[in-house]
Amino acid sequence: MVSSQTDLLIQTVNNEATRLGDFLTGLDEQMWTRDSACESWVIGDVVAHLAGSAATWANSITRAVAGESGPPEGQDFMAPGQLGSETIGQAARDSHQQVGMGLMENFRTGYAGLAQVLAGLKADDWDKPCFHRRGPLPIVDFVSLRLQELAIHGWDIRSGLDQNATVSEEALPVLAGRVARWLSFAFVPGLDLPTPVRYRFDISSPVTVREDVVVTHDAYSIQPSGQGVADVTFRCDTGNYILLIYGRLVPSHGVATGRLTIEGSQKEADNFTAWFKGF
Repeated sequence: MVSSQTDLLIQTVNNEATRLGDFLTGLDEQMWTRDSACESWVIGDVVAHLAGSAATWANSITRAVAGESGPPEGQDFMAPGQLGSETIGQAARDSHQQVGMGLMENFRTGYAGLAQVLAGLKADDWDKPCFHRRGPLPIVDFVSLRLQELAIHGWDIRSGLDQNATVSEEALPVLAGRVARWLSFAFVPGLDLPTPVRYRFDISSPVTVREDVVVTHDAYSIQPSGQGVADVTFRCDTGNYILLIYGRLVPSHGVATGRLTIEGSQKEADNFTAWFKGF
């Protein structure tokens, strides 16, 4: 693994955690009870999830460096199609209720510890398999996934207070690179919706994305743009593309708020978030 790439990834994770921590420090206790963009999660619940996750992530990476990629005690791999959001959500809500505003100390301590673990990684560590509940990942992919979690949940928090909140621009190259993996887990096959349907993404900046997602009832494929006539074309910046892909932006709402433009059927555009629902 090229050290400049991993150094940049570490720096981006640390910067994201620092920015979010600074933002949270400015919130009063009442703001922590406001709804986030995560359904049924208030802002404090999201903070609790991220604060608790930091130590878990650091432990998984430490175990991976030592050659351990299997589930730690008390955990297991998830079955295909299994959704973990309900269990995670309840744990986050419980932690928020128990710890309250003390979560900020947990957040800062947890991410300081994670930063130390990341700083200790050597060049030959990055390809070692690391435990993830959906299957082992190379450490480099696991850390990229952690950045995804910080950036998306950071937006979930900010958007609960500011409807014009945007996804961190620094994280966008990594998030765009993880879209294919996200879609593989988010796809809901077999819906009673028209197929085949070709969704085209024409994303110009700051990270260019030009590709089609073709859904054929029980399966889908990602193809270079221009191989067929698109049923729906989405145009927006990369941040709003990420929000659309990760289920945070309903196409009709995106059009109404000026976050994206759509060519083709609005109904089929809205169906994209049914086919790729997330979890």
